[in-house]
Amino acid sequence: MTKIDIRRIITRYINQEASQEELAILYEWVKKKNNREVFKKLVQADFLVNYEDKSWETEEAFENFLHTIKQRETSKVKPLYAGNQIWKHAAVIMIVVGSSLFFLLNQSPQIVVPVEVDSNQITLQLDNGEVLTLDPESDATVQSKNGSTVVTLSKGVLTQKEARIEKGKVQKNTIRVPYGKNLSVTLQDGSVVMLNSGSSMTYPSSFAGVDTREVQLKGEAFFEVAKNPKKPFIVRTETMYTQVFGTVFNVSAYEDDNTTEVVLVEGSVGVGKSAKVNPEALQMLSPSQKASNIMGNEMDFVVEDVDVSSYISWTKGILTFENESMGQIIKRLQRQYNIKIVNHYQELDERRFTGMFDEETIDHVLKTIQAHTHFSYDKGDNMITIKKPNNE
Repeated sequence: MTKIDIRRIITRYINQEASQEELAILYEWVKKKNNREVFKKLVQADFLVNYEDKSWETEEAFENFLHTIKQRETSKVKPLYAGNQIWKHAAVIMIVVGSSLFFLLNQSPQIVVPVEVDSNQITLQLDNGEVLTLDPESDATVQSKNGSTVVTLSKGVLTQKEARIEKGKVQKNTIRVPYGKNLSVTLQDGSVVMLNSGSSMTYPSSFAGVDTREVQLKGEAFFEVAKNPKKPFIVRTETMYTQVFGTVFNVSAYEDDNTTEVVLVEGSVGVGKSAKVNPEALQMLSPSQKASNIMGNEMDFVVEDVDVSSYISWTKGILTFENESMGQIIKRLQRQYNIKIVNHYQELDERRFTGMFDEETIDHVLKTIQAHTHFSYDKGDNMITIKKPNNE
C-alpha cells in the first residue's frame, strides 16, 4: 500500500496539468466502489444546489466522467470541451469537483491506494505510486511512465536520476528486496547502501533543500555514508535511529527477529530511541562495537565489543553463524534461499551452531549441521520440513 496525495492530483486534473501517470492513479481511485459513491453524492448535492437541473443523471454523468479520464489517460492532448451535451456535463462536473470535494480532501488529504508488488522481484516504488520492477542479474535502464525518473542498474548497483525536482517537495522512493536476493543502491549524495534479502528502504530521490539525510529501513543493510557535516545522515528503524558522522556500519532490523542491531565498522555513529532525533541523548559507538535493543523494550541499548566480520560477511555472499540458535539460523536460511522452513523438532530451536558457508546450497548447509546434531528433513516445492531423527 502507498499513500497518494489525491488532492494534488485532482487539482492538477482540474487545471489540465495532470500527467498520464497521475490520470491513471485518479482513474483507479475514482472507480473504486467506496470512492465512486462519495464522488457521486457530493457532485449530485452540489450540482442540484448550484444549478437546479433536476434532469441531471448522476450515474450517467459519473460514467462520462470516468470515460473522460480514461480517454485523457491514453492521449497526451484532449480538449476539455467537445461541443456536445456530454462534454458540457463533464465540464460542469469538473467545476463542481473543486468545491464539492474541497472539504473531503482537506479532511483526508492522503488516500491509501493499493499497489500491486511482486514479492519475488526487486521493486522500486516511486513517490507517485508507480512501481518499477528490477532484475539484479542483468544491466538495464528503466524510465518512469512520465519520463521524470531514470533508474540505471549496472553490476547489481542501482542509481537514480530525476529530470526535475519540485522545489520544497521531498520525493520519497521505496526499494524492496525479496528473499534470496540483495542489491546496492547509490543515493543522490554518493552514499552506498547494500540491502540484504527480505529488506526494504524508503529514501528521498534528492537531499537538496533538507537539513538531514534520512532513510527508513526494514530488514538489514550495510551503509557506506558520504561525509557531509552540514547534513547528518540518519537511519530510522521501527524502534531506534542511528545518526551517522561519515562512516561504515551495518543495521539489522528484521521484524521477525524482534531485535535491532547496529554494528560499527569504522567511523562514528550514535544510536537513539526517541521518535525525535536528539543529539544530546545519543549512545555513541566505537569501531567494532554493537548496540542492540529488543523491540518494545524501553531499557537502554546493550553495547558490546564484537568481531564485525561475522556481521558483514553477507555483503560478500558468505553466510556466517556465530554461536547462533537453530531458530535464528532457520530465519536466516529462509531469507538467504527464499524458501519456507517448518520445524517440527522444537528441541532443535535452542541448540547453537557456529559455521561459515560460501555459495553452498541449502542442502549442504543442513547436512553440515546434521553432522553435529541429529534431525531429518524433507524438501518439497519451495518448502523444507525439519523433523525428529528417523530412528526416534
